[in-house]
Amino acid sequence: MPMRNLFLCLLLCCLFSESQAQPKGFHPVENTAALQASLQKATSSLQSISCDFSQDKHLAMLSDKIKSKGKFYYKRADKVRIEYTAPFHYLVVMNGGQMLVKDEQKSTRINTRSSKTMQSVNRVMLDCMRGTVFSNPDFVVRAFENGKQYLLQMTPAHDAMRKLFDEIDVFLNRNNYDVERLNLKEPGGDFTEMNFSSSLHNTALNDALFKLR
Repeated sequence: MPMRNLFLCLLLCCLFSESQAQPKGFHPVENTAALQASLQKATSSLQSISCDFSQDKHLAMLSDKIKSKGKFYYKRADKVRIEYTAPFHYLVVMNGGQMLVKDEQKSTRINTRSSKTMQSVNRVMLDCMRGTVFSNPDFVVRAFENGKQYLLQMTPAHDAMRKLFDEIDVFLNRNNYDVERLNLKEPGGDFTEMNFSSSLHNTALNDALFKLR
């Protein structure tokens, strides 16, 4: 059986066996293959994205949320820049299997190819931009919808990713398939919610944004 058919079968099994756990306000997508095809078509001509984001970090031991904001950039096929601008400056750049993490004190360069876990984290972000979430073998994906959004629930399929995430929820705009929200749920009850706004598609982005320095 081709791998894409195997993943589709696994996905359909999840939809039928776990439909009782569907998120509030959403219902299962009836034709997941059609959604996957539409998502890939919509992102096939996408060369770049720039947008604003706001982030809320919810910690189980704290009643207050940790709020931050910044700019997000993506350039086809494997360049991502996440730049936090408030309340502090923090930078994450992914480029060609390499990752740079930089704060106000120091910078660290990571070869994601040397760590399967880091490869998976890198791939999740790229999959969201390229519309290839369904083909990621590290997650079982369930698809839901309502009148405004699609929701892709990504559940880790391997122990290494389960140590980082219980689940990743990707909320897509129903009309243009833009990622509007990411919800990263961690073991222990902590979770991070990122909301994206003011998206611009296919504008010229200087490669200097993605330099690992």
